[in-house]
Amino acid sequence: MNRIERISSLLGDVALPLFGYFFWNWNFYFILLFFMLDQISRVIFLPQRLKLTEISKKDKNKIFFRQLSLLIIELIVIHSAVFLHQKDINFTKEFVRFLSYEDMGIAQGIILIPLIIASEWMRIKNELKLGIVGGKQLQIMNLNKRNSFLRIGFFALLVGIQSFIPLPEVALVFSFLGFVAALVFF
Repeated sequence: MNRIERISSLLGDVALPLFGYFFWNWNFYFILLFFMLDQISRVIFLPQRLKLTEISKKDKNKIFFRQLSLLIIELIVIHSAVFLHQKDINFTKEFVRFLSYEDMGIAQGIILIPLIIASEWMRIKNELKLGIVGGKQLQIMNLNKRNSFLRIGFFALLVGIQSFIPLPEVALVFSFLGFVAALVFF
């Protein structure tokens, strides 16, 4: 990741959620929903990325289903961590509130979903233009796989800690955003 990508990642993945938590009353789950939608979009667009590699269809399917499995595990562990923090949470209601959250009179779901799709599509197009194909694309996929394992480990650790010691929301938010910031440099 080059310097500009790191700065962009820190601003979008750390600074914006931090501002949201302190100034727009976003809660931990609200911040995680942004994060989860980004991870889901990466897996949805993975077949497009796999077209940029020169591996067999069988290997492409294997990579896709491995990443899909990791995503499902990650979502389960994330939701377990959130549930341990807030046992009375209604995930469906929170997701609807997330999509219908209005800023400047427009429900964010109307803007956010197409924006996430466009962002991932543009990322793939940019990688193609920069010649990030074949082995380079596989390196990115391996990095994403490694990060999936690290994120699962992080949230599993949160689940373990919260099973014994209830953590305040501010600790969850700061630990998550600190972890995301560390991933940018790792």
